[in-house]
Amino acid sequence: MRKIYSNGPDDKDFVSKPFTKLMCNAKNLYLAAPYFTHTNYILEAVQKGKKIQLLIGVNEATSPKSLSEIFNNANIAIRYLTTRFHAKIFIFDNSALLGSSNLTDGGLISNREAVICLDQPQDYETVEEIRSLFHELWDCAEVLTQEKLNAFANAHGNIQKEYAFIQKSIEDAVGKAEPININIKSRSRTKERIFLQDLQRIVYEQYKSSFNEVTDILKRGNYSRPELSHIGLANETSRFLNYLRLTHIKSEEAWQTAPLRSPEERQKEIEFFGKKWILDTDNKVPSDYLSRLHIIQNIFGNPAKLQTATQQEITEGLMSLYAFEEQLRYVRGGAKNLASQFWEKNNNDLNHVKEVLSYFIFGSGNFIERLHDILYNKNKKLAYFGQFCALELFGAIKPDECPPITGRVARTLRFLGFDVKSS
Repeated sequence: MRKIYSNGPDDKDFVSKPFTKLMCNAKNLYLAAPYFTHTNYILEAVQKGKKIQLLIGVNEATSPKSLSEIFNNANIAIRYLTTRFHAKIFIFDNSALLGSSNLTDGGLISNREAVICLDQPQDYETVEEIRSLFHELWDCAEVLTQEKLNAFANAHGNIQKEYAFIQKSIEDAVGKAEPININIKSRSRTKERIFLQDLQRIVYEQYKSSFNEVTDILKRGNYSRPELSHIGLANETSRFLNYLRLTHIKSEEAWQTAPLRSPEERQKEIEFFGKKWILDTDNKVPSDYLSRLHIIQNIFGNPAKLQTATQQEITEGLMSLYAFEEQLRYVRGGAKNLASQFWEKNNNDLNHVKEVLSYFIFGSGNFIERLHDILYNKNKKLAYFGQFCALELFGAIKPDECPPITGRVARTLRFLGFDVKSS
Protein backbone atom coordinates (compact mmCIF):
# COMPACT_ATOMS: atom_id res chain seq x y z
CA MET A 1 0.00 0.00 0.00
CA ARG A 2 1.00 3.60 -0.43
CA LYS A 3 2.19 5.52 2.65
CA ILE A 4 0.12 8.74 2.69
CA TYR A 5 -3.63 9.09 2.16
CA SER A 6 -5.49 12.38 1.90
CA ASN A 7 -8.93 11.86 0.22
CA GLY A 8 -7.48 13.52 -2.89
CA PRO A 9 -8.69 13.39 -6.49
CA ASP A 10 -7.12 9.95 -7.04
CA ASP A 11 -9.78 7.36 -6.13
CA LYS A 12 -7.05 5.24 -4.52
CA ASP A 13 -6.27 8.08 -2.14
CA PHE A 14 -9.31 7.72 0.14
CA VAL A 15 -8.47 7.12 3.80
CA SER A 16 -11.24 4.52 3.77
CA LYS A 17 -9.10 2.32 1.48
CA PRO A 18 -6.35 1.40 3.98
CA PHE A 19 -8.86 1.53 6.84
CA THR A 20 -11.05 -1.23 5.35
CA LYS A 21 -8.10 -3.29 4.10
CA LEU A 22 -6.30 -3.30 7.45
CA MET A 23 -9.60 -3.91 9.23
CA CYS A 24 -10.30 -7.04 7.19
CA ASN A 25 -6.95 -8.60 8.10
CA ALA A 26 -7.04 -7.75 11.82
CA LYS A 27 -8.66 -9.44 14.81
CA ASN A 28 -8.44 -6.50 17.22
CA LEU A 29 -9.09 -2.83 16.46
CA TYR A 30 -8.14 0.10 18.70
CA LEU A 31 -9.78 3.27 17.41
CA ALA A 32 -9.58 6.79 18.83
CA ALA A 33 -11.21 9.85 17.30
CA PRO A 34 -12.71 13.02 18.83
CA TYR A 35 -15.54 13.11 16.28
CA PHE A 36 -17.63 10.03 15.56
CA THR A 37 -20.51 9.71 13.10
CA HIS A 38 -19.57 6.88 10.71
CA THR A 39 -20.73 3.42 11.81
CA ASN A 40 -20.64 1.32 8.63
CA TYR A 41 -17.08 0.06 8.91
CA ILE A 42 -17.37 -0.63 12.62
CA LEU A 43 -20.58 -2.61 12.22
CA GLU A 44 -18.98 -4.53 9.35
CA ALA A 45 -15.97 -5.34 11.54
CA VAL A 46 -18.19 -6.58 14.37
CA GLN A 47 -20.18 -8.79 12.02
CA LYS A 48 -16.89 -10.41 11.03
CA GLY A 49 -16.06 -11.13 14.68
CA LYS A 50 -13.53 -8.35 15.26
CA LYS A 51 -12.99 -7.05 18.80
CA ILE A 52 -13.04 -3.25 19.04
CA GLN A 53 -11.98 -0.74 21.66
CA LEU A 54 -13.45 2.59 20.60
CA LEU A 55 -12.45 5.89 22.22
CA ILE A 56 -14.54 8.86 21.12
CA GLY A 57 -15.08 12.46 22.04
CA VAL A 58 -18.44 13.38 23.52
CA ASN A 59 -19.03 16.77 21.92
CA GLU A 60 -21.21 18.67 19.47
CA ALA A 61 -19.72 16.89 16.42
CA THR A 62 -20.21 13.32 17.65
CA SER A 63 -23.57 11.78 16.82
CA PRO A 64 -25.59 10.20 19.67
CA LYS A 65 -27.59 8.35 17.00
CA SER A 66 -24.42 6.78 15.61
CA LEU A 67 -23.31 5.74 19.10
CA SER A 68 -26.73 4.16 19.70
CA GLU A 69 -26.31 2.06 16.55
CA ILE A 70 -23.19 0.35 17.90
CA PHE A 71 -23.97 0.46 21.63
CA ASN A 72 -24.62 -2.77 23.57
CA ASN A 73 -22.62 -4.82 21.08
CA ALA A 74 -20.67 -7.54 22.87
CA ASN A 75 -17.58 -7.00 20.72
CA ILE A 76 -17.32 -3.23 21.20
CA ALA A 77 -16.04 -1.49 24.34
CA ILE A 78 -16.68 2.27 24.22
CA ARG A 79 -15.09 4.95 26.37
CA TYR A 80 -15.21 8.71 26.05
CA LEU A 81 -13.41 11.95 26.79
CA THR A 82 -15.01 15.38 26.71
CA THR A 83 -12.11 17.80 26.45
CA ARG A 84 -8.40 18.14 25.52
CA PHE A 85 -8.72 15.12 23.26
CA HIS A 86 -7.62 15.61 19.65
CA ALA A 87 -5.71 12.42 18.74
CA LYS A 88 -6.83 10.31 15.79
CA ILE A 89 -5.43 6.79 16.15
CA PHE A 90 -6.50 3.68 14.26
CA ILE A 91 -4.64 0.45 15.20
CA PHE A 92 -5.30 -2.89 13.48
CA ASP A 93 -3.33 -5.63 15.28
CA ASN A 94 0.26 -4.65 14.36
CA SER A 95 -0.55 -1.95 11.79
CA ALA A 96 -1.81 1.60 12.26
CA LEU A 97 -3.15 4.73 10.60
CA LEU A 98 -2.17 8.05 12.19
CA GLY A 99 -3.17 11.51 11.03
CA SER A 100 -5.96 14.04 10.88
CA SER A 101 -8.99 11.86 10.01
CA ASN A 102 -11.90 11.51 12.39
CA LEU A 103 -14.35 8.61 12.24
CA THR A 104 -16.72 10.59 10.06
CA ASP A 105 -17.67 10.59 6.38
CA GLY A 106 -15.53 13.68 6.00
CA GLY A 107 -12.51 12.15 7.70
CA LEU A 108 -12.65 8.86 5.82
CA ILE A 109 -13.88 10.00 2.41
CA SER A 110 -14.63 13.64 1.61
CA ASN A 111 -12.42 16.06 3.57
CA ARG A 112 -8.80 16.65 2.54
CA GLU A 113 -6.79 14.93 5.25
CA ALA A 114 -3.23 13.77 5.88
CA VAL A 115 -2.90 10.21 7.18
CA ILE A 116 0.16 7.97 7.26
CA CYS A 117 -0.14 4.20 6.95
CA LEU A 118 2.21 2.11 9.12
CA ASP A 119 1.96 -1.49 8.01
CA GLN A 120 5.51 -2.59 7.25
CA PRO A 121 7.88 -4.65 9.45
CA GLN A 122 10.11 -1.61 9.98
CA ASP A 123 7.09 0.26 11.40
CA TYR A 124 6.74 -2.12 14.36
CA GLU A 125 8.34 0.08 17.01
CA THR A 126 6.39 3.13 15.86
CA VAL A 127 3.13 1.20 16.00
CA GLU A 128 3.97 0.07 19.54
CA GLU A 129 4.56 3.71 20.57
CA ILE A 130 1.17 4.60 19.10
CA ARG A 131 -0.41 1.65 20.91
CA SER A 132 1.08 2.88 24.18
CA LEU A 133 -0.43 6.32 23.58
CA PHE A 134 -3.82 4.78 22.83
CA HIS A 135 -3.78 2.82 26.10
CA GLU A 136 -2.74 5.91 28.04
CA LEU A 137 -5.76 7.78 26.66
CA TRP A 138 -7.98 4.74 27.17
CA ASP A 139 -7.05 4.51 30.84
CA CYS A 140 -8.02 8.17 31.35
CA ALA A 141 -11.41 7.80 29.67
CA GLU A 142 -14.84 7.05 31.14
CA VAL A 143 -16.97 4.04 30.23
CA LEU A 144 -19.93 4.99 28.04
CA THR A 145 -22.96 3.62 29.90
CA GLN A 146 -26.58 3.69 28.78
CA GLU A 147 -27.26 6.49 31.27
CA LYS A 148 -24.39 8.59 29.92
CA LEU A 149 -25.45 7.95 26.33
CA ASN A 150 -29.01 9.03 27.13
CA ALA A 151 -27.74 12.16 28.90
CA PHE A 152 -25.51 12.99 25.94
CA ALA A 153 -28.36 12.50 23.48
CA ASN A 154 -30.64 14.78 25.50
CA ALA A 155 -27.99 17.48 25.87
CA HIS A 156 -27.04 17.23 22.21
CA GLY A 157 -30.65 17.47 21.11
CA ASN A 158 -31.38 20.48 23.29
CA ILE A 159 -28.41 22.54 22.17
CA GLN A 160 -29.66 25.73 20.56
CA LYS A 161 -27.04 27.99 22.08
CA GLU A 162 -23.98 29.84 20.92
CA TYR A 163 -20.99 27.63 20.14
CA ALA A 164 -19.05 28.65 23.27
CA PHE A 165 -21.73 27.11 25.50
CA ILE A 166 -22.24 23.86 23.62
CA GLN A 167 -19.48 21.80 25.21
CA LYS A 168 -20.30 23.04 28.70
CA SER A 169 -23.88 21.84 28.24
CA ILE A 170 -22.65 18.40 27.23
CA GLU A 171 -20.15 18.19 30.10
CA ASP A 172 -22.85 19.23 32.56
CA ALA A 173 -24.90 16.28 31.30
CA VAL A 174 -22.31 13.49 31.18
CA GLY A 175 -19.53 14.77 33.43
CA LYS A 176 -16.09 16.00 32.46
CA ALA A 177 -13.53 13.46 31.25
CA GLU A 178 -10.10 14.50 30.08
CA PRO A 179 -6.72 12.86 29.51
CA ILE A 180 -3.73 13.68 31.69
CA ASN A 181 -1.30 16.27 30.36
CA ILE A 182 1.48 18.51 31.63
CA ASN A 183 -0.99 20.14 34.02
CA ILE A 184 -0.28 18.33 37.31
CA LYS A 185 -3.83 18.88 38.52
CA SER A 186 -5.16 16.80 35.66
CA ARG A 187 -3.16 13.80 36.94
CA SER A 188 -4.94 13.61 40.27
CA ARG A 189 -7.86 11.24 40.82
CA THR A 190 -9.70 10.70 44.06
CA LYS A 191 -9.76 7.26 45.63
CA GLU A 192 -13.52 7.20 45.14
CA ARG A 193 -13.23 8.02 41.43
CA ILE A 194 -10.62 5.27 40.95
CA PHE A 195 -12.91 2.68 42.58
CA LEU A 196 -15.88 3.93 40.54
CA GLN A 197 -13.98 3.77 37.24
CA ASP A 198 -12.69 0.30 38.08
CA LEU A 199 -16.23 -0.90 38.81
CA GLN A 200 -17.55 0.57 35.55
CA ARG A 201 -14.83 -1.15 33.56
CA ILE A 202 -15.19 -4.51 35.30
CA VAL A 203 -18.99 -4.63 35.10
CA TYR A 204 -19.61 -3.08 31.68
CA GLU A 205 -16.48 -4.02 29.72
CA GLN A 206 -15.83 -7.44 31.27
CA TYR A 207 -18.89 -9.06 32.84
CA LYS A 208 -21.75 -7.54 30.84
CA SER A 209 -19.90 -7.59 27.51
CA SER A 210 -18.79 -11.22 27.94
CA PHE A 211 -22.17 -12.42 29.21
CA ASN A 212 -23.95 -10.71 26.31
CA GLU A 213 -21.55 -12.28 23.82
CA VAL A 214 -22.48 -15.73 25.14
CA THR A 215 -26.18 -14.82 24.99
CA ASP A 216 -25.90 -13.60 21.38
CA ILE A 217 -24.12 -16.79 20.25
CA LEU A 218 -26.64 -19.05 21.98
CA LYS A 219 -29.50 -17.06 20.46
CA ARG A 220 -28.07 -17.06 16.92
CA GLY A 221 -27.39 -20.80 17.08
CA ASN A 222 -30.76 -21.57 18.66
CA TYR A 223 -29.01 -23.31 21.54
CA SER A 224 -31.93 -23.16 23.93
CA ARG A 225 -33.94 -25.59 25.99
CA PRO A 226 -37.76 -25.50 25.66
CA GLU A 227 -38.30 -26.00 29.39
CA LEU A 228 -36.40 -22.76 30.08
CA SER A 229 -37.94 -20.57 27.39
CA HIS A 230 -40.11 -18.70 29.90
CA ILE A 231 -37.31 -17.47 32.19
CA GLY A 232 -35.77 -14.93 29.79
CA LEU A 233 -32.55 -14.91 27.77
CA ALA A 234 -30.30 -13.68 30.60
CA ASN A 235 -31.45 -16.34 33.04
CA GLU A 236 -31.18 -19.04 30.38
CA THR A 237 -27.60 -17.97 29.63
CA SER A 238 -26.91 -18.16 33.36
CA ARG A 239 -28.23 -21.74 33.37
CA PHE A 240 -26.07 -22.65 30.36
CA LEU A 241 -22.98 -21.33 32.14
CA ASN A 242 -23.99 -23.28 35.25
CA TYR A 243 -24.29 -26.45 33.13
CA LEU A 244 -20.83 -25.85 31.69
CA ARG A 245 -19.35 -25.29 35.16
CA LEU A 246 -20.83 -28.49 36.56
CA THR A 247 -19.97 -30.71 33.59
CA HIS A 248 -16.58 -29.45 32.41
CA ILE A 249 -14.88 -27.32 35.07
CA LYS A 250 -13.75 -29.99 37.46
CA SER A 251 -11.17 -27.94 39.37
CA GLU A 252 -10.03 -24.42 40.13
CA GLU A 253 -7.07 -25.03 37.85
CA ALA A 254 -9.40 -25.61 34.86
CA TRP A 255 -10.54 -22.00 34.72
CA GLN A 256 -7.40 -20.44 36.20
CA THR A 257 -5.19 -21.90 33.46
CA ALA A 258 -7.65 -21.56 30.57
CA PRO A 259 -6.13 -19.54 27.71
CA LEU A 260 -7.49 -16.18 26.65
CA ARG A 261 -9.27 -16.71 23.33
CA SER A 262 -10.11 -14.58 20.30
CA PRO A 263 -13.80 -13.87 19.49
CA GLU A 264 -13.71 -16.58 16.80
CA GLU A 265 -12.22 -19.13 19.20
CA ARG A 266 -14.75 -18.24 21.91
CA GLN A 267 -17.60 -18.66 19.45
CA LYS A 268 -16.42 -22.16 18.56
CA GLU A 269 -16.16 -23.06 22.25
CA ILE A 270 -19.63 -21.74 23.07
CA GLU A 271 -21.20 -23.44 20.04
CA PHE A 272 -19.48 -26.73 20.97
CA PHE A 273 -20.80 -26.65 24.53
CA GLY A 274 -24.15 -25.22 23.39
CA LYS A 275 -24.78 -28.32 21.26
CA LYS A 276 -23.94 -30.56 24.21
CA TRP A 277 -26.25 -28.58 26.48
CA ILE A 278 -29.37 -28.85 24.31
CA LEU A 279 -28.83 -32.59 23.74
CA ASP A 280 -28.06 -33.57 27.34
CA THR A 281 -30.97 -35.20 29.16
CA ASP A 282 -29.86 -33.43 32.34
CA ASN A 283 -29.86 -29.62 32.04
CA LYS A 284 -28.17 -29.32 35.46
CA VAL A 285 -30.71 -26.73 36.58
CA PRO A 286 -31.15 -27.14 40.36
CA SER A 287 -34.59 -28.36 41.34
CA ASP A 288 -35.15 -25.24 43.43
CA TYR A 289 -33.85 -22.73 40.85
CA LEU A 290 -37.25 -21.52 39.60
CA SER A 291 -38.63 -21.19 43.13
CA ARG A 292 -35.51 -19.20 44.15
CA LEU A 293 -35.93 -16.88 41.16
CA HIS A 294 -39.61 -16.41 41.97
CA ILE A 295 -38.82 -15.56 45.61
CA ILE A 296 -36.17 -13.00 44.61
CA GLN A 297 -38.42 -11.33 42.05
CA ASN A 298 -41.44 -11.38 44.36
CA ILE A 299 -39.65 -9.83 47.34
CA PHE A 300 -37.21 -7.45 45.63
CA GLY A 301 -38.86 -6.84 42.25
CA ASN A 302 -41.29 -4.16 43.36
CA PRO A 303 -40.31 -1.09 45.44
CA ALA A 304 -43.62 -1.06 47.32
CA LYS A 305 -43.35 -4.75 48.17
CA LEU A 306 -39.75 -4.29 49.31
CA GLN A 307 -40.72 -1.46 51.64
CA THR A 308 -43.33 -3.63 53.40
CA ALA A 309 -41.22 -6.82 53.52
CA THR A 310 -40.62 -8.43 56.90
CA GLN A 311 -37.22 -9.47 58.22
CA GLN A 312 -38.14 -13.08 57.51
CA GLU A 313 -39.01 -12.25 53.90
CA ILE A 314 -35.78 -10.28 53.37
CA THR A 315 -33.87 -13.23 54.81
CA GLU A 316 -35.65 -15.68 52.52
CA GLY A 317 -34.91 -13.46 49.54
CA LEU A 318 -31.22 -13.13 50.35
CA MET A 319 -30.85 -16.86 51.00
CA SER A 320 -32.25 -17.46 47.50
CA LEU A 321 -29.20 -15.73 46.01
CA TYR A 322 -26.48 -18.27 45.16
CA ALA A 323 -23.78 -15.66 45.78
CA PHE A 324 -25.18 -14.99 49.26
CA GLU A 325 -25.47 -18.69 50.00
CA GLU A 326 -21.84 -19.23 48.94
CA GLN A 327 -20.81 -17.41 52.11
CA LEU A 328 -21.87 -20.46 54.12
CA ARG A 329 -18.29 -21.66 53.90
CA TYR A 330 -17.23 -18.71 56.04
CA VAL A 331 -19.85 -19.24 58.76
CA ARG A 332 -20.16 -22.14 61.18
CA GLY A 333 -23.57 -23.63 61.74
CA GLY A 334 -25.09 -23.55 58.27
CA ALA A 335 -27.82 -21.41 56.73
CA LYS A 336 -29.44 -20.46 60.01
CA ASN A 337 -26.24 -18.96 61.34
CA LEU A 338 -25.49 -17.15 58.06
CA ALA A 339 -28.81 -15.34 58.32
CA SER A 340 -28.30 -14.49 62.00
CA GLN A 341 -24.75 -13.27 61.26
CA PHE A 342 -26.08 -11.03 58.49
CA TRP A 343 -28.60 -9.36 60.77
CA GLU A 344 -26.21 -9.13 63.70
CA LYS A 345 -23.51 -7.46 61.58
CA ASN A 346 -26.13 -5.07 60.22
CA ASN A 347 -27.37 -4.15 63.72
CA ASN A 348 -30.70 -5.91 63.18
CA ASP A 349 -31.77 -2.71 61.43
CA LEU A 350 -34.50 -3.90 59.06
CA ASN A 351 -35.37 -0.42 57.83
CA HIS A 352 -31.76 0.36 56.98
CA VAL A 353 -31.35 -2.91 55.06
CA LYS A 354 -34.53 -2.22 53.09
CA GLU A 355 -33.50 1.38 52.40
CA VAL A 356 -30.10 0.28 51.05
CA LEU A 357 -31.55 -2.48 48.86
CA SER A 358 -34.31 -0.18 47.58
CA TYR A 359 -31.75 2.53 46.76
CA PHE A 360 -29.54 0.02 44.97
CA ILE A 361 -32.25 -1.61 42.85
CA PHE A 362 -34.60 1.31 42.20
CA GLY A 363 -32.58 4.46 42.88
CA SER A 364 -32.07 7.16 40.28
CA GLY A 365 -28.90 7.81 38.34
CA ASN A 366 -26.10 5.50 37.34
CA PHE A 367 -26.43 1.87 38.47
CA ILE A 368 -22.64 1.59 38.90
CA GLU A 369 -22.57 4.61 41.18
CA ARG A 370 -25.19 2.94 43.37
CA LEU A 371 -23.22 -0.31 43.31
CA HIS A 372 -20.14 1.65 44.36
CA ASP A 373 -22.09 3.20 47.23
CA ILE A 374 -23.30 -0.07 48.71
CA LEU A 375 -19.82 -1.57 48.45
CA TYR A 376 -17.71 1.35 49.69
CA ASN A 377 -19.91 4.00 51.34
CA LYS A 378 -19.96 3.25 55.06
CA ASN A 379 -23.48 4.69 55.36
CA LYS A 380 -24.87 2.34 52.70
CA LYS A 381 -22.59 -0.70 52.89
CA LEU A 382 -24.18 -3.93 54.10
CA ALA A 383 -22.17 -6.66 55.82
CA TYR A 384 -22.26 -10.08 54.10
CA PHE A 385 -23.52 -8.42 50.91
CA GLY A 386 -20.63 -8.12 48.48
CA GLN A 387 -20.18 -7.40 44.79
CA PHE A 388 -21.49 -10.70 43.44
CA CYS A 389 -24.50 -10.71 45.79
CA ALA A 390 -25.38 -7.27 44.48
CA LEU A 391 -24.82 -8.17 40.82
CA GLU A 392 -26.85 -11.38 41.07
CA LEU A 393 -29.73 -9.56 42.79
CA PHE A 394 -29.75 -6.66 40.35
CA GLY A 395 -29.50 -9.01 37.36
CA ALA A 396 -32.46 -11.06 38.57
CA ILE A 397 -34.62 -7.92 38.75
CA LYS A 398 -33.24 -5.84 35.86
CA PRO A 399 -31.39 -8.20 33.47
CA ASP A 400 -31.58 -5.71 30.58
CA GLU A 401 -29.44 -3.24 32.54
CA CYS A 402 -26.98 -5.83 33.86
CA PRO A 403 -27.20 -9.63 33.62
CA PRO A 404 -27.06 -11.80 36.76
CA ILE A 405 -23.34 -12.23 37.52
CA THR A 406 -21.98 -14.43 40.29
CA GLY A 407 -18.47 -15.60 41.07
CA ARG A 408 -19.35 -18.92 39.45
CA VAL A 409 -20.50 -17.18 36.28
CA ALA A 410 -17.32 -15.08 36.18
CA ARG A 411 -15.13 -18.16 36.55
CA THR A 412 -17.01 -19.94 33.75
CA LEU A 413 -16.60 -16.94 31.46
CA ARG A 414 -12.90 -17.06 32.22
CA PHE A 415 -12.89 -20.78 31.34
CA LEU A 416 -14.41 -19.91 27.94
CA GLY A 417 -11.49 -17.57 27.25
CA PHE A 418 -12.85 -14.18 28.28
CA ASP A 419 -10.50 -11.76 30.01
CA VAL A 420 -12.63 -11.18 33.11
CA LYS A 421 -11.92 -10.70 36.78
CA SER A 422 -12.99 -13.95 38.39
CA SER A 423 -13.04 -13.03 42.09
